[in-house]
Amino acid sequence: MTDSIESFSGGPRAEALCLPGNPCQDVDEPLPLPGVVIFVHGVNSMGEWFDTAEEGLCKGLNARLQREDDHVFRVKGSGQLRPVTYMSELTEDGYIQRDLKSATFVKDAGYSPVIRFRWGYKSSVDELNAVGGNILLDEKNAWGGGPFVNGCSALPDMFNKGTDAELVFGALSLTHLQTSDRQVYSAPARHYQAFAAWRLAKLVSRIREVHRTLKRDGVTDKDCPITVVCHSQGNMIGIGSAYFGAHHAEFNGEGKCNGVADNYVLACAPYSLRKSWIDNVSQYDSKNEAGRVTYEARAKGLRNFFDIVRGFGKERAQHYDADFVTQHAFNHKPRNGDAACTAEQDCKGRDTRARVFLYCSPHDRVISVAAVRGMGWLGLNKEDVEATGADGVLYQRVWAEAKPGVPYKVGGTPGTDYHYWNDTIGANPETSIFWTPDSERVSVQFKKIWGDDRKGFWGKFFGSTIGIFMGAGAVIANQVSNVAKVNGVPDKDWAVRVNAPAISSGGIVPRAVYLARSDGSTLPTEQCYVDGVHTLGPFNVHYESARDALNPARQVPQGTEDPYAHQRTTGHGSTASEAAMRYDQNAGIRQRARRNAYDERGQLQSGATFDKNDIALMNDENHHKIRGTEFGKFEEQARAAQLKEGDRQQPTNHSTILTNPAHSEHVLAYDVDVGLCLFNANHMAQFRRMADWRWCEPQSEGGEVYPAGREPAKDIEFEYYNSEKATYDSKKLEDHDMFVEAKGGVTAIGIPGERNPGRMYSYHTPDDTGTPYA
Repeated sequence: MTDSIESFSGGPRAEALCLPGNPCQDVDEPLPLPGVVIFVHGVNSMGEWFDTAEEGLCKGLNARLQREDDHVFRVKGSGQLRPVTYMSELTEDGYIQRDLKSATFVKDAGYSPVIRFRWGYKSSVDELNAVGGNILLDEKNAWGGGPFVNGCSALPDMFNKGTDAELVFGALSLTHLQTSDRQVYSAPARHYQAFAAWRLAKLVSRIREVHRTLKRDGVTDKDCPITVVCHSQGNMIGIGSAYFGAHHAEFNGEGKCNGVADNYVLACAPYSLRKSWIDNVSQYDSKNEAGRVTYEARAKGLRNFFDIVRGFGKERAQHYDADFVTQHAFNHKPRNGDAACTAEQDCKGRDTRARVFLYCSPHDRVISVAAVRGMGWLGLNKEDVEATGADGVLYQRVWAEAKPGVPYKVGGTPGTDYHYWNDTIGANPETSIFWTPDSERVSVQFKKIWGDDRKGFWGKFFGSTIGIFMGAGAVIANQVSNVAKVNGVPDKDWAVRVNAPAISSGGIVPRAVYLARSDGSTLPTEQCYVDGVHTLGPFNVHYESARDALNPARQVPQGTEDPYAHQRTTGHGSTASEAAMRYDQNAGIRQRARRNAYDERGQLQSGATFDKNDIALMNDENHHKIRGTEFGKFEEQARAAQLKEGDRQQPTNHSTILTNPAHSEHVLAYDVDVGLCLFNANHMAQFRRMADWRWCEPQSEGGEVYPAGREPAKDIEFEYYNSEKATYDSKKLEDHDMFVEAKGGVTAIGIPGERNPGRMYSYHTPDDTGTPYA
């Protein structure tokens, strides 16, 4: 006979055997989870940093909470945190696994506070042929995070149209100015981002609702700590969700729970307080005479967000007191004899509740592009902090590789200023060159103009003619200024006050984890990473190639063609890295195919040698049927072209903070909020499904919990991903007022949305810098 005691959080079980003679066996009660941590990814992403960040976070929290191997009664038990293991989503060929379902996507529930929030864009079948020629889509006609080009730097943009990539009356597109391998065309409206922000607020609110129904030692109606960790465009989703959570009727009123988290970690955020004439021109809506969101509205929008976080912590949070948390969530007697830590001691000098942590990196080549220059690159300087009322709620950390000398540590003593030009490796104020390697420059790619299948001969000729003049102007501009550079440069006196609390270990020198280069070159500061596949090297990563991701050890079955046979030996990747690369390339082939076969209205072009039915064969079950067909020939050529275009690309340095697990272990684990969380395995499984736009349909079986007044039938967010029409509540997202700026969606939740009233405002800067000019 076996007697089991399950942990409060559904973690490991302690068992006692009832045997003759009444022998004694110690039974431990596993410590509960220390809270909930929600990861939110950005555009063009399925969460490439989720695994590494969760691995490091669990390890770091074990150290912070005295749950390491030498602290606990039972290793891998006693409340020791372990990351969740998820089923591999892709086949080796980069197609979605056929047996990936809501019941199978979690492989091992582990014992982790992390919930992975997934969101994205879904194309309806009606617009697929037209839209699908402009953006990447997988075999489900969806894309995690939506298209890359639809990132934005102000909250109201999430409720508005998508990026208009057409220039000079359609003669050129942004893709014709791209030196990278990205195909950048006009993108669909961003309402799916507002929808994601609302879903995140609903998740936070539901977590609070359920937790307030749980009881421990007679105490109920209490919150567990919730931290939202955002990356890239996920920051806009996270900040937007705070507005929904604080002001939307769904989450406010008697018997309702506020959808605001206790703590936000903003990594590489595109939110921008800088002026940009480029952005104003690209966003200008002549019909409504509205351009880019003004500086004043941006500053006020950030100020309001800080006030929301500050206000919830003071007025709405219902947390257990420190003594109760110490009694029920902390290790009273570490096995190695260390003095037990209390909740009060953990909080001393490092208060993580009602706080916002901003992680910025001077090396980020995505958030630093001239049209964005977001706070995830620059941070907030003294004037920005004053303008946004950030004092008392905002902590900043700069993740950088500093100039030779004393290594720069993230998590060191606070109160110092990081000077971008003086401290960043490679920055040279005398030559005004900030980037190493130097930033690429805007240049007209005539090959891309003539290779655009949606342009006729005269369209290509006109585009090339315009391109000649633009190219000449760019060459001249390059000689006299940085205006033609893809990436911006900081002001010469730019400095960020690093005020985030010190880490007890003294901090960590940041290092990037990436694949070895296919050309075999190495840097003196590089070394092999512990997994034997990746490289541990400088934070300022140098050139890379798509071929780096190929798995040189892969054995292709006999009778099966290997499209990468000639390049495979140059790869340094794994099964997972190649599958991810092929997933992207498969989507790129679909995009090129739809652009080749269909016009901008979605009509089949005359002379097309294949159609949507052929393109639909690109999935795990049917892709072998393509061989020997006209579409098969196109697919081979497109795949080879993509691989060639992906050679010698400038790395973005955009995910380096969260893709090294050591960063999460030694820093992030000390920035998230901790306390007492009573959720069990069923609770966490329910929230993990709810957080994923693919699997959020309520389960008829599985122990899902619905507080009073909540009905499973009303949780219909899953409809958007799973319906052919890409609808929510049987309507398109643009037909829901709360997701549309023009229908009051922005003002309804208190987001400042004033926009520049004229296109020409962007071409000059007035003496009065307080005006709404871009």
